[in-house]
Amino acid sequence: MLSDIQPPTREERIRFERAIADVKGLGIRIDMAVIAGDLLKARSGDEAFAWFLATRAAAPVAHWYEIAGNHDRRSAANFDKYFARPQAYGVRFGNVLMLLLSDTQPSSATEIADSSFQWWRRMVLENVDSILLTVSHGQLQGSGLLGSMFASRVIVDSDRFEEVLRQRPVSLWASGHSHLPHHLPGTFACREELGGTCFINVSAIDAGLFGASESRLLIFHEGSSRLTIRSRDHDRGRFNDDLELALTLPRPFVYPSGEPEVLPGL
Repeated sequence: MLSDIQPPTREERIRFERAIADVKGLGIRIDMAVIAGDLLKARSGDEAFAWFLATRAAAPVAHWYEIAGNHDRRSAANFDKYFARPQAYGVRFGNVLMLLLSDTQPSSATEIADSSFQWWRRMVLENVDSILLTVSHGQLQGSGLLGSMFASRVIVDSDRFEEVLRQRPVSLWASGHSHLPHHLPGTFACREELGGTCFINVSAIDAGLFGASESRLLIFHEGSSRLTIRSRDHDRGRFNDDLELALTLPRPFVYPSGEPEVLPGL
């Protein structure tokens, strides 16, 4: 799980290239990678998208999934040309169902269309036997994450999502956009008032002001209800063991016999 790659200059592309090389050096196969928005800077051209796709192709990742962040919406024509995903769609992997929600407007705050919300709500309420994850660029206002203090980092009209979570929580809601390094307090929170949903911040590949180029590694254990979440520092090429998290899922994980299934969205 990674987010906010968006190299501001060609020289800064080294961050993503280094992250891919670091993951490749782990010597493991990763079933899927999920990008929580802002793949490139606003108004990026064809050359930037070609670089991005060529760079990520070197990673030992079987499947890539992404959503649009605010910068991607500002490059809408090119982004939609290279990443022809619906504004909301699902990925089923065994008994895990991941619901992905793109920004639909170029504003700094995350705007998710009501049609996307209605689709998400239906998927959450109907898939009661699945381990549910949600991925968005911004975070819910009531997530308890540090970034939710800033209006430009939250989902507009968060209360509609929060009302659903009080009835039917998801196991994990992952978001980016805040660029906050994982060691800061408030980058992970479980909210009993939202049904026990746990929220996690995925830091940026673009180090920016905070000097950290990080991602998260989610490890599902077959036949177990344990989910391990590790923090990877790509600049130093190491895991931050002190930041490892463990979640208890509502049911044991069942590893799929086939490929992930992409579910049609909006």
